[in-house]
Amino acid sequence: MARPPRPQPRLTATQLADYLAATSPLAQLAILRQAKNPGEAKPLIIQYQLVKGHIAACLFEPESMNRIIASAIVSLEQRRDDPANRPLVRDDARRCIEVIQTFQGSVNALGLWSITYEPPPQRPAPLMVAGVEISVFPDAIAIADHRTGHRIGEVFIRCTIGAANDNAENRRSESNGHLVTIAHMHTVETLTRHGTPYSPTSMVIDVPRERVVYGPASTTMRVRQIEAACAMIAAIWPTV
Repeated sequence: MARPPRPQPRLTATQLADYLAATSPLAQLAILRQAKNPGEAKPLIIQYQLVKGHIAACLFEPESMNRIIASAIVSLEQRRDDPANRPLVRDDARRCIEVIQTFQGSVNALGLWSITYEPPPQRPAPLMVAGVEISVFPDAIAIADHRTGHRIGEVFIRCTIGAANDNAENRRSESNGHLVTIAHMHTVETLTRHGTPYSPTSMVIDVPRERVVYGPASTTMRVRQIEAACAMIAAIWPTV
């Protein structure tokens, strides 16, 4: 039985970031409808979920990275080549192999190892902004040593390849900027016991683009944009 529409506005952090980066009202409405009607838009599989876990494991244990990646590729190749698996499962495994090999080839140039990483809470509290519940599930917690103590942030790993054109790249870049700000906002609300939330410690690792986006030194403008967008979402949610 399909789940009923959500009566209260609720989006994932990535959905909200993509909403903010959308270039047309139609694209924004499509994101809101998907968020409001999760039963209708529920994917058959969650793409890239396996590879995100392997990449996160590399962050937690960088000394074991080669072993983790080698084991992951063997497992994913078996998943890809097993004729008993559905085509979607096999295709996802193929894409996951491409992504983890990209990560392996670019990780040293990404400059990730000045920070240590820990697993995130299994059930992180949502972030409430202007009447909108934002589900925030970071892939890791980042901890940077500083003379005043630990500076902390959240890490999101993005694996979706997406379209290869200038407009798509601009949207992805804008979305990553919003996502890393949401990560910092969530850090401030939920992780202060681990250290001092510091925006540049939060990051989005965009694996296919071999790029790391850090939180800005000043989040004022981005936070205002997020708050304004959430207020609008809350107002129009009943009619979406």
